[in-house]
Amino acid sequence: MRRETQVELIRELLAHHAAGTTQLADDMLVLPAEVYVSEQHWQAERETLFRRRPVVACLSGAVASPGDYVSLTVGGVPVVVVRGDDGVLRGFRNVCRHRASSVVSGCGSGAASLRCPFHAWTYRLDGTLLARPQAGEGFDGTDESELGLVPVPVGEAHGLVFVQPEGDDPVDAASLVGEAAFDLDDFNVSSYLPFDRWESSWPCNWKLLVDTFLESYHVFSLHRTTVGKYYLSQPMTYRGYGPNLRFQTCQKSILELAEAPEDDWDLLSRATVEYLIAPNVILSHSVDHFAVYQFLPTAVDQTDVTMTLYTPEPVTEQTRPHYERTLELHQRVGAGEDFPQAVKIQHSLSSGLVEETLVGRHEVALIHFHQALDELLESGN
Repeated sequence: MRRETQVELIRELLAHHAAGTTQLADDMLVLPAEVYVSEQHWQAERETLFRRRPVVACLSGAVASPGDYVSLTVGGVPVVVVRGDDGVLRGFRNVCRHRASSVVSGCGSGAASLRCPFHAWTYRLDGTLLARPQAGEGFDGTDESELGLVPVPVGEAHGLVFVQPEGDDPVDAASLVGEAAFDLDDFNVSSYLPFDRWESSWPCNWKLLVDTFLESYHVFSLHRTTVGKYYLSQPMTYRGYGPNLRFQTCQKSILELAEAPEDDWDLLSRATVEYLIAPNVILSHSVDHFAVYQFLPTAVDQTDVTMTLYTPEPVTEQTRPHYERTLELHQRVGAGEDFPQAVKIQHSLSSGLVEETLVGRHEVALIHFHQALDELLESGN
């Protein structure tokens, strides 16, 4: 993040704190329960936001070298992105052409080929069929050249890799990143390397999980025994970039800068800066890492979450314990505090007797998120 941006944000925060104010939206937002519990609404989201619109698959560092791959399920469609021997990034439906099992799981590096574990059908990194072991004459009459993995569009820009499960149009990754590119390039996101990942599943709507990241109003209460000791709940400020946004939660120590010369101001050592890349990915930067959260809905009330920890340098034996503790803290706060609240809200809204939730004017990033989703759904892209 550029220094002038950091200074601007600190000035804004200190001014709000001195005045006892915070950034406010024009109006509160009333969210009908149907946004979270309606099957019809979820089906519209699945088709528009998760199948026909590209989503972030990973950071570039996860697929930097030939044979590196990342798999995920988007809008119910298993997909995989893989770097070929020729250095080209490709995307495929992660579906074996034999019996439709997933060819690979999770992520990997340096693979020479992609091999389905069910019957060992094997595919080259460019998706073409390489082998059908022990098939004998079982598939006589089929054309092997027609049995490669089905390609899907991918794109890469500013350190982010996008994949689109449905359609043939090229992915304009740069336009999907939008103005967030200025910050991401300053972070040199494309150089970050994956360290470890945490996968979990939650019985709630995907937006409820994203919601927990987009306001710090709850920090003083929900996180009072963990990060609430160190972070401010207010003031809250954000910036929108089309459907994307930037939101920061500041440590209490940032208030000390009011007495320091601006030349000594540094936001990144005293704040967690988060970027929402629409519709469903949070890039959370804290001091020395990015935690990339992917919220992948499988039903209106079921969401798979993958959090991958990326580091600016390769992890060494000396730094490994630190990053292991960092990963554990993310799990403790997310799985122990934030996400269970989302499940409780889902239960309430699913009762049929709770008609709506309220988003306050001071929960500005959260309002932006939901209004942007409405616009994407209405426009169809």
